[in-house]
Amino acid sequence: MKAGGKDHMHGAFSRIRKMTIAIFAIGTSSLLTGCFVKSTIKSELSSYAEPTIGDLAHIRLIGSRNVKVYPESTCVSYEVPGSGYPAGPQMGGQRKRDLGMPKAAVMPKHYVEIAASAGQPISAAFSFYRESSMPGIPGTGAPGKRSSASCYAASSFVPQVGRNYEMVSVWTQGDCAVQVYELVQGANGLQRSAVVSQPAGSCPATNLPSS
Repeated sequence: MKAGGKDHMHGAFSRIRKMTIAIFAIGTSSLLTGCFVKSTIKSELSSYAEPTIGDLAHIRLIGSRNVKVYPESTCVSYEVPGSGYPAGPQMGGQRKRDLGMPKAAVMPKHYVEIAASAGQPISAAFSFYRESSMPGIPGTGAPGKRSSASCYAASSFVPQVGRNYEMVSVWTQGDCAVQVYELVQGANGLQRSAVVSQPAGSCPATNLPSS
């Protein structure tokens, strides 16, 4: 799965527009088109249903401003109940969100902190996008070049009650991956302890939702 556009939201709207035009062009029924657009918009504009009661854990999401959360799920799909963007989908990526989790001496400029149900699996999907351009050589008529690259990674784990975690995604050398850590206060300050996690693939296909 790839993320497109200047950012995930911009690319999502671009995909909606282009795909809708394509569907109309091949004569697909207006009902099917409506269902497609409705489900795509639902996926891109949904908000994470963050728990406020019960046994909770806290998670800091780091690495991309385009990250979507899928509660009580080991897979990813817009059909997962409560799935969505924890800090609101923004044209420039999600805004920073700070819940007061323990902080290391050095912190990234952007992160999103969320509450999650303890003892239940949770998945997070990170999307990256990079665009570059090279102008043409003046006086030669040679056209400029424009290229783009994207990367997507999703992982799941089971947080435990009262504990603090980080899900960190890094894009290096054309590949991206997610690592999960528990934050532990040690003698030398806040430390990271690796936590077992699993890749989160797409959920099994189900029947298309009704329009």
